[in-house]
Amino acid sequence: MLTSLQIKFLILIFMVFLITIGFAILIWRQTIVVEKKALAAKQRQKECQQNQPELKKIEKTNE
Repeated sequence: MLTSLQIKFLILIFMVFLITIGFAILIWRQTIVVEKKALAAKQRQKECQQNQPELKKIEKTNE
């Protein structure tokens, strides 16, 4: 049979395991958020790069 100390130790291990799983889920969710923001920034960057030649043409015609 398990002693009181062994039961407390198993409870401690279980609590550490739950906390670790909680942090893993938190990190996973934040990774998804950062991934979405990075994708949006990359799309904005592409749009800016595509619009840049048009802006240069407009500036030359205004001079």
